[in-house]
Amino acid sequence: MIRQSLLIAIFLLMAFTSLFAEEKKLNWVQVTEKAGWQPRDSQGELVFKDQLWIFGGWFNSYEAPPRDVWNSSDGKTWNLVTKQAPWIHSDLPMTIAFKDKMWLMGGWYNGRLEGHSAGNQVWSSVDGKQWDQATKEAEWTPRLAAALVEFKGKMWLLGGTENYYFGDDKSLKNDVWSSSDGKEWKLATADAGWSPRAYHQAAVLNGKIYVFGGGNYTPEYHATNDVWSSEDGIHWTEETAKAPWHERLWFSSVVYRDRIWVIGGWSNNPAKNKNDAWYSEDGKNWTELKSDVVWKARHEHSAFVFQDKIWLAGGHAQPLNSEVWTLDVPRDWFKESGKNMDQQSGLPKTVEKLKSGKPVKIVCFGDSVTGVYYHTGSRRAYTDMLGIALKQAVPEADLTMVNAGISGHTTVNALARIDQDVLKQQPDLVTVMFGLNDMTRVPLEQYRDNLCSIISQCHEAGAEVLLCTPNAVITTQGRPAEKLIKYCEVVREVGSEMQVPVCDNYQKLTALRDQDALAWRLMMSDEIHPNMAGHKKMAELIAESITGKIVSLADVAPPAPAIPRTKSLLEKKQPIQIIAMEPLDEMIQSAMKKIAPEAQLVVTSWKTEGKTYSQIEADAKTMIRAQKPDLVLLAIPRSAKVDSQEDFLHCSIWTMNYSLNFGTGGWDCVVFHPDVFDSSHPQPESDQLTRRLVSGQDLTLVDRKPDQTANAEEILQQWLQSQLD
Repeated sequence: MIRQSLLIAIFLLMAFTSLFAEEKKLNWVQVTEKAGWQPRDSQGELVFKDQLWIFGGWFNSYEAPPRDVWNSSDGKTWNLVTKQAPWIHSDLPMTIAFKDKMWLMGGWYNGRLEGHSAGNQVWSSVDGKQWDQATKEAEWTPRLAAALVEFKGKMWLLGGTENYYFGDDKSLKNDVWSSSDGKEWKLATADAGWSPRAYHQAAVLNGKIYVFGGGNYTPEYHATNDVWSSEDGIHWTEETAKAPWHERLWFSSVVYRDRIWVIGGWSNNPAKNKNDAWYSEDGKNWTELKSDVVWKARHEHSAFVFQDKIWLAGGHAQPLNSEVWTLDVPRDWFKESGKNMDQQSGLPKTVEKLKSGKPVKIVCFGDSVTGVYYHTGSRRAYTDMLGIALKQAVPEADLTMVNAGISGHTTVNALARIDQDVLKQQPDLVTVMFGLNDMTRVPLEQYRDNLCSIISQCHEAGAEVLLCTPNAVITTQGRPAEKLIKYCEVVREVGSEMQVPVCDNYQKLTALRDQDALAWRLMMSDEIHPNMAGHKKMAELIAESITGKIVSLADVAPPAPAIPRTKSLLEKKQPIQIIAMEPLDEMIQSAMKKIAPEAQLVVTSWKTEGKTYSQIEADAKTMIRAQKPDLVLLAIPRSAKVDSQEDFLHCSIWTMNYSLNFGTGGWDCVVFHPDVFDSSHPQPESDQLTRRLVSGQDLTLVDRKPDQTANAEEILQQWLQSQLD
């Protein structure tokens, strides 16, 4: 009996210890379901004299916005300070606490009703009841939904829109203004470099101003998830073109625990509110805070830092609400969270070596999706991107990356070459991703056994293993998605049985397709192979599986120089075989003669006039690889006809695919944007798709810069000079 009781006690103690050994989840706490003020969104908010404050806001688009002022010392009990403040532009105003005063400026009045307007008045108050007008007309144009921060002893106003419901892209601003007194404002820059936008946020951290997210709501929606920073408000640097949080408008942001936070918001791609929270120490690397208890998804809510917590109030959660929530992040939570991640990692030896700066060799073992082929520009693949991602996540890492991917291979082929291609490398970690070929000719049970054998042989050689499910595909007769799902499930089962971590590419990329079908399509080179945009995404996912950290590779540029083969031949004074679409066929000869008169060029003209996209693709298929040139110059004209967006995508991608060597290396290939030759007849949708497609192929795009007045010959010559210097 005593022995039985002792065993029970030991069991309970182990369970208790295990419970507290798990990583502590941070959950949101509801302070009140209904604050004293009427449910609303788009209100001004700030913390002043140890109290939370809200001003005005939005009830609906067909009445004037409220002009009330409320405060609270605990978030639960709210006091009406004044019902009718003197300012009227209180829908999406800019508010801040600065120099012992509360400030409200700009904003929108009267919704969609007659007499609507944006404001550029600036008001201040020391008590919320009496308000003083610092200026009736600030130097900046009337606007709403700008960002406002305190930086270097001044208030800084950034961007915004001059018209809410009735404007267009011309209403959007990307100017930056500063003021030390709210009365006189100085223009820092009329064009900050980031795209004109409203409904964005700004934050101050690390001695910099950060601007991120936002875009436009109506008449044409567009939103971003880029991040920019500046040390002076004048000169701006893009930290990332695409943060891992989804593009959004109407979100909130605070700086808390030395991190920028992005909280909630709304996107129209697809149309839905958000209830996520992300944080970053540098604006480039972001981590999502995952909570079991969180508020209902919403937009245009207030966020504060108060009493050492994040507070959230109101917003549009379908319907409007007046809830108040808090989040308390212990000061040492980030350090402890990192420790817990190390302890829970399925790759402890690799993670320890990465963090210690010891040499780490990683072999990526797979098929054509792993290898370097035309799908990703014939120069790099996700193995290379994984190395970059791991350096972002663990800057001290000393990495050697080995690509062991071969086109057409299955796990049967993998076992035949594992000694030579993998084990002889003496790797610390092997990532294993097969399946897209196995599903066509290797039975499920044999596939399972082969994966188990690969894992066992790697473990016996002292290497850790990360299994990866294949990427999502476009269903074809040979590779139906329903069949691939079964092979992916085997990967998960083998991982569980052999206690090997699994990076579930299929699940993650399928979720992306469900969320944003076009974004996913732009990651595919064909029905089964991702392009470099897809490889970057997989590298991000694999890096997260290894380190537990979310990184972004969106701003990793194509390889430089863009034309290494051409440059090498030029230096060796050897002939250069060029295939160039018109008018580049003649322009390249003229430009090269000015830069390198001794160059020996043999140019084949690629006629495109009067041809459709499909005909141009067919030319690429028959012409390029047969001739094996040294340089291919692509410039599909806007006049080329195409039947649909999918045809545009397919033909554009395959024209690039066929213009590249099948495998690694080969010749140079560069794409010229239609704007280079004709900037007066833009086609916004296809022009932007072209930019995304070329970037996705990891090729260099020669494009016309904003406000650039040079002609096509000058742009070509300037670019060529930059490559050959």
